[in-house]
Formats: sequence, C-alpha cells, structure tokens
Amino acid sequence: MKILFSIPGGKQASGISWQATALLTCLAALSFAPASVAQTAAGTAAEGAGNPLQWTGIAGLRLLELGPWQWLALATLLALAWLVSALAVRSAFRVLRSLANRSTTAWNRSLLDRAIAPTRLAATVAVFYGGAFTLQLPEHAAAVLSVVCKVLIFVSVAWLLSRLVDLASGYVESRLVASKNAATATLVPLGRRAAKAFIGILAVLSVLQNLGFNIGGLLAGLGIGGLAVALAAQKTLENLFGGFVLVADRPVRIGDFCRAGDHLGTVEDIGIRSTRIRTLDRTLVTVPNAELSTIRIENYGVRDMLRLHTVLQVGYDTSPDQMRYLLVELRRMLYAHPKTLPDPCRVRFVNFGAHSLDIEIFVFIASTDWNEFTGIREDIYLRIIDIVAESGAYFAYPSQTLYLGRDPGRNEERTASAEAAVDEWRAGGSLPMPEFPDNMIAEISGTLEYPMPGTSTAARAGTS
Repeated sequence: MKILFSIPGGKQASGISWQATALLTCLAALSFAPASVAQTAAGTAAEGAGNPLQWTGIAGLRLLELGPWQWLALATLLALAWLVSALAVRSAFRVLRSLANRSTTAWNRSLLDRAIAPTRLAATVAVFYGGAFTLQLPEHAAAVLSVVCKVLIFVSVAWLLSRLVDLASGYVESRLVASKNAATATLVPLGRRAAKAFIGILAVLSVLQNLGFNIGGLLAGLGIGGLAVALAAQKTLENLFGGFVLVADRPVRIGDFCRAGDHLGTVEDIGIRSTRIRTLDRTLVTVPNAELSTIRIENYGVRDMLRLHTVLQVGYDTSPDQMRYLLVELRRMLYAHPKTLPDPCRVRFVNFGAHSLDIEIFVFIASTDWNEFTGIREDIYLRIIDIVAESGAYFAYPSQTLYLGRDPGRNEERTASAEAAVDEWRAGGSLPMPEFPDNMIAEISGTLEYPMPGTSTAARAGTS
C-alpha cells in the first residue's frame, strides 16, 4: 500500500509532504483492523463495532481474507491504474499547458505545474477503485478498500488545495509588494498558514468520519478548548485584531514619518502583534497593535505639501509707511519664490503685541521632503532679514524702555471737539451706545473706502 502513494507523487517516502505521513498512518491502522472497518463500511451492528479500530483477529496469513493470487491481481491492477492515469493526466495537462503558454500570464502555467501531482494521485485511486470491484473481493476486503480509496481522495484534494493556497498567496504577496503596499503584504503569510491549517483540519475530520469515529464529541471538545485558549490569549488576540485594523484602515505604512501618541518617528515594521517606530533619537519603540489602533495618529508622510508659518515682530517705532513697505515686499518675495505656492499666501499685520507689532506669514512650500523644506525655509528667512533691514525697521524682542521726560498732556482743541460731538449726539438722542441702531448701520454701511485710496488694489478697482 505504500507504493500506491509514492509512485504517483514521483518521490520517495522521505520527500513526501505531511499528507503522505497522515496517509501512511491511516493505512497502517486499516491493515491491522480489517474486520472492524468492514463492519463499519457495511453498516453492521455487530458487537465491538462501536470503535472501528477494534479488530476481531487476523485469519493467519490471509490478510483481509485475500489469497496470494488476489493480492497479485490487486498489485497488477494498481500498476495498470498508475500507468493509465499517468498517461491520461499527462496528455490532458500537455494540452492545457499548450493553451497556457499562449497566455502572457505565468500564473496559469504555475497553476498547472502544481496541480499535476495531486490530480495524478486522484486519477490513480479512481481507476484502481473502479477496477477492483471486477475482482469480486470478499466483503471485508471490499470495505477496507473502499475506506482506503476514500482516504486517498481526501488526501489528494487536501494536497491540491494546499498547493493552490501556496500559489495564490505568493501571487497576491508579489502584487502587493509591487504596488508598494508592504503593510498588507505582511499579512499574506499569516493568511496562508491559516488557510492550510483549515484545509488540514477538514481533511483529518473527513478521514476520521469515514473511519467511523464520532467527530461530534471531538468538535465539542475543541470548542471548549478553543474558548479556554481565547480567554488565556485575550491580549494576544487584541493585538492580532489591532494589526488587522491597521492594515485595513492604513493610517500609517512602513516608511511613514508619524506621531503616534507620545512617539515621533518613522514606521519600520507593522507586525502581527506590534508595530516598531524608529524615533528621532534612533531608538526603536515597540507599540502593541491594540494600543496603536486606539490612539491618535498624525501621519506626516502623506502630506502633499509642507507649511511655513511664522510671526515677525518689529519695533513699535515702525512707521505706518514702513509697515506698508514691509507687507508689500514680503508678499512680493513670497509670490516670486519658485518653491512657494501662491494660494494661499498670506502676509498680514495681525496684532499689537506687548512689545512689538506682529506680522503673520503663512505660505505652503512645494515639497514633501523635510530636508528640502528646511533649506527652502532657511532661504526665505534670510530674505526676510534683508527686507526688514532695507525698510529701516528692526526686530523687536521682549524688553522694557524707560523714557524720561515731561508728559505732553492732552490736546485741548481736539478734546473740546470730541466732547462737542458727543454733546450733539446726546442732545439729538443719536448717541449710538451701547449698540448701533439698525437704521444707522444701514445708513453708513459700505461708505468707508476699501482698499485705501492710493493702493494698487484701489487703482485696479477704479479702472475696472
């Protein structure tokens, strides 16, 4: 019976995969339990048939109640079945391979190469099983032969599915790597192992059921054991599902520079249990996936541009025209710079600070590389220093200035004019306090000239 498996695969027993090991174990058990297997296959209820591996004895050297000539006939039939199936499968696959060679996809040819050995095994079993019934074998021998052939069919199907899983996972992994989706590709080996384990479990359960075992109790035991394992490995499962969430949602990818909670650095690996981040200090931080999937992640690696934002502080003795000169020249410099984006580009006088007049600069840089950005920012800052120096202004810094002199006092003429205006509003009942009335708002709305007269914007508005 060992020849039955080793010849179709074209390999010795030492080179056969795990399916062959399971098959040989099954055949050994069947060889020493012929009578009970026959009882199971025939559906008899004889005493001792509850366990298919209980056997009623071996009748001398007549194994399975077969004589020497019957064993010789089976061996001859096996050789013929192998020869016929090998020729048929080879011819069929030669035609299929010629069709696959016309395709530009190498995946089709790999599929045929991996499917030929399991298909040859299944074909050999089918031909042998069909020819064995022409020999009019005893009932017990026919029952054992039926069980063995079913086991071989299950093994060939599991073998074929396992090879297809290897092929499909390799194809998917190569495509993911080629599309620079390395984070998702890291889960392919896990999925391959899980799929092959599932196929193996189904094959073993199918074999046990055909041998007459009651797999219901086994499944119940596995369910209780699985619950215990799940409770014991709760944290591990949390990290596992956290890894799936990271791959599915893709907040970060390998190589992205990001901030994850208190950690700032480059993602080096997204594993099944944890994610490793290389910090700016060149230390390696390992963050469990369960934690990483729940914290706030700021991904700097997916930015399409970088922002430059700063506030210039010039002294309070800067004149209004100096301020206008600064605003105009700073905007001119940013609009003319080849590495800045014109929209948005803001240079505004925004605040009267505690010790300075504040000018806000807000512009985006046409770069996503941090090193290049720092060089561009340095160039812009140096140009800002030149513009401030040309204007005659200076940068303010926190300080206190002590002025010694007499208080000039108030301007009596302007004070009297302001008080007279307030008296007139009060006498006429038109003092707009604490709120402006709606009719006054409607009367003065839009009467102020903006932009200020004399500016280029006002000139363009006047000509249009």
